[in-house]
Amino acid sequence: MGALVGHWPEYLMEAAGLGFFMLSACVVTVVMEHPQSPVRAAVADPTERRLLIGIAMGLTAAGLVYSPWGKRSGAHFNPTITLTFLRLGRVEPWDAVFYIVAQFVGAIVGVFLAAVALGAH
Repeated sequence: MGALVGHWPEYLMEAAGLGFFMLSACVVTVVMEHPQSPVRAAVADPTERRLLIGIAMGLTAAGLVYSPWGKRSGAHFNPTITLTFLRLGRVEPWDAVFYIVAQFVGAIVGVFLAAVALGAH
């Protein structure tokens, strides 16, 4: 439990980072793909819309990785990255567990906030 006491700020940063990424992914995708979206009407080609979504998500990821929180937490923002760092010996097992739990919680909260913001039921 020393990992939790010593690194809880980093776990919260991971949760917030992945939560923000998921919120961004949901909002950008709805704006680009919802049938009633004026953006979808303006960008009729589905390949162009997917390209714009990819650019937006790439910029979001880069912003998170290079942010102060991303630099401090290690910017895993994904359980597979955390497991890779664990396998490489760059994080301790308990750190990996808490990172992954935080990432799942952050992702769920981010999608929930997107659903609320977008009016989903």
